[in-house]
Amino acid sequence: MAQTYFEIFGLKPGFEVDRRALAERYRELQREFHPDKYASKSDREQLLAMQYAAQINEAHTTLRDPVQRAAYLLKLAGVEVSPEQTTSDAEFLMQQMMLRERLEDVRGEADPAAALDELADEVHGLYSGEQKHFAEVFVAGDLDAGKDSLLKLQFLSKLQKQVEELEEDLD
Repeated sequence: MAQTYFEIFGLKPGFEVDRRALAERYRELQREFHPDKYASKSDREQLLAMQYAAQINEAHTTLRDPVQRAAYLLKLAGVEVSPEQTTSDAEFLMQQMMLRERLEDVRGEADPAAALDELADEVHGLYSGEQKHFAEVFVAGDLDAGKDSLLKLQFLSKLQKQVEELEEDLD
């Protein structure tokens, strides 16, 4: 039970994750530790299987999501990032305010769908770029830059979700 999430899935620790290998191993582990397979076992074995299944689910959720994966890698490296923390990069924060204003103004555009598509592409590009940046600084061992990158990823992930919600709302 003292395995890292990467060890559970037999993956090399790092920001870049083979999502297909992760999904395949997840299905294997789900089958192996499914509660039905332990129904005739002792209470202790059932409890352990249930706990391990829960850990497998948590590990899978964490490793699938870039923001959670980045936070987990930093945690493994001894860097805790509280949810209340925010980046001190004033230029980035200003950019975020402008992007959010554009998001709020989409409905008033002559062609809301086109305006939203353009914004979605821009946000996706920023999010992808920040993921690459995190991977680079983490591999280089720059944990301070990794922490700042994680804080930016949190902003961009939230903005991307808001864009997706508005896309669904406009459909």
